[in-house]
Amino acid sequence: MKRIILLLAAIVGFVTVQAQQHVEFKWHRMYGLAGYDFSTNINKLTYEDKATFNDFYAICGWQVRKESGIGLGVEYKLDMTGGYSQLPVFVEVRSHYLRSQITPFTSIYAGYSFPLGMTGGTDKVTHILKGGATWGVNVGARYAIPNNFGKLSKYGISVFVGYQGIFMDKVELIEEGMINNALRVLMQNVKFGVGFNF
Repeated sequence: MKRIILLLAAIVGFVTVQAQQHVEFKWHRMYGLAGYDFSTNINKLTYEDKATFNDFYAICGWQVRKESGIGLGVEYKLDMTGGYSQLPVFVEVRSHYLRSQITPFTSIYAGYSFPLGMTGGTDKVTHILKGGATWGVNVGARYAIPNNFGKLSKYGISVFVGYQGIFMDKVELIEEGMINNALRVLMQNVKFGVGFNF
């Protein structure tokens, strides 16, 4: 037990020393972010489906201050079965809370999600006919990668957890060749991701 406590204390001490290095990420200029996240719905969908996504995203924005920026992003959400695959386009507000090498951050975003396909087996097929609004929030930390030329970093790595809501206006279900009425579907997703800041 004592060894575990000493190991945890050593890790916390190392992280604290690293965080105290005054290496800041670039500020007051254009920024970019690209990465991957895994998401899945946590609510019961209209057709009692379960959607699991591999998401690839890219954001380009302007750092208004050292702590805040606004950007335009796009995300490719690939449903494992394909029925709920879509392409959200959004505007985000990103905030960083410390001017150090490791900083917590939040991002809040809203936009529109475009449908990309349909899927299913032989007896059940889901098809998004019309997309809809998307919104969400992410909470995480960014690590500024030090460079050899000074204290202003050009690159960083971020990790986060988040929530994303997607409201699809028309989703139809085809069961055994019969088309059911198209219904509205609200999808509430939880996500975990990584990103590369540049």
